[in-house]
Parts: sequence; C-alpha cells; structure tokens
Amino acid sequence: MYAINHAATALLLKKKEPKLPLFPLLVSVQLVEVLWVLFNYLGWEHFSISGGSVHLDYLPYSHSIFSGVVAAAVSFCVINWGYKNRKLAFAFAIGVVSHVIIDMVFHEKDIQLSPFSATPVLGFGIIDHPVLNFIIEFAYGIFCWWYFKGSRALLWVIIMFNVIDLPIMLAHGDALTPFMHYPFLLPTVILFQILITWYFVYRYASLRSEARQAINN
Repeated sequence: MYAINHAATALLLKKKEPKLPLFPLLVSVQLVEVLWVLFNYLGWEHFSISGGSVHLDYLPYSHSIFSGVVAAAVSFCVINWGYKNRKLAFAFAIGVVSHVIIDMVFHEKDIQLSPFSATPVLGFGIIDHPVLNFIIEFAYGIFCWWYFKGSRALLWVIIMFNVIDLPIMLAHGDALTPFMHYPFLLPTVILFQILITWYFVYRYASLRSEARQAINN
C-alpha cells in the first residue's frame, strides 16, 4: 500500500479516539516504512528489479510479523510508561501492526514471520496487478475519509495522491532503470511520500477535528 492510504489508516484510529493527537497516529501507521527506508540506506535491507518490476525481496527487519509485533510492544511501553498515556499507547501499537497486516494483502510473498526464518513468506501479490491495486487502495482511502467524516479538502488530498501514485504503480521496464543505477532513489522517493502525506493529511484532518471540537464546546 502506498503512503497516502497508510496515512489514511490513522483517520480510523483518530475517529475511534477523537481526543488523541493525530500526528503520533500518522507516525504509527508509517513507522514500519520509515524503518524500511532507514535500513535500505544502511544496506541492511534491499530491493531488486527483475522482469521489469520492483521486488522488495529482503525486508525481514522492518516488515516481518515478529518485527511488527516487537515494534508495537516497544512503542506501547514507551508511550504508556514514559508519557502515561495508555490510550495513545494502545492506538499507536495498533497503528504499527496495521502496516504489516495491510502490506501482507498487497505485497508479493516477501513478508517473513520473523528475521530468523526465511520461510514461510506471506503476501497476496495484489501489487502485481496495478489496476486492481489502484482500485482497492483508492477505495480504502475513500472509506477511511468517509468513516472519519473528513472535509472536502481532505477528500481531494486522498484522491490526488492516489492519482499521483498510479504512474508509479504502472511503471515497468526502462522506467525503473534509475532505481537500478541509484538504489538510494527508491527509499528517498518513499520517504518524501511519507513526509508530504503526513503534512497534508495532518493539516486538513486537523482542521475538521478542530471545527468539531468548537461546535461541541
């Protein structure tokens, strides 16, 4: 799943607990991806390009089920004990785990149970069918917006970022050559997507939340 729709998952968490700050929830649903970017920069994880497609063929430290659960548990402990906010700790942990669960639906078979076991690997492979991938992701983003009861501006943010992601989903062959020659480009592009979706989702979702609070008061 692309950055905008992972970010949209934070809207579900925010709707469930309206008093929680939105930004930590946005971080929670993308923490796994931020780790993937970092581990690619460090050379601990890597991707490959073959058959005209990108394959995330080694990401056991950031995206394995075990790693997701550990990251969620550590996050819960830090927020619960360090900041004395049990509700935020629980929501943050759910956000972390949600990333791995959602990616299992979209990824190829590249998500391991743990970094210590090469098999089995999980993934339904929807990413191999770009049009279907786009439709499902687009519908999911719209659902999150609808459930959150977001503003029209937030809806346009979700729509526009999904449309912008479509050429990336469809990219193959020679279009992927720059990523072969400069491996740091892909994690950099993904990091940029994460940061810019954080900004726009936070900005327009927060405006609606503030308006609701003003009405309630």
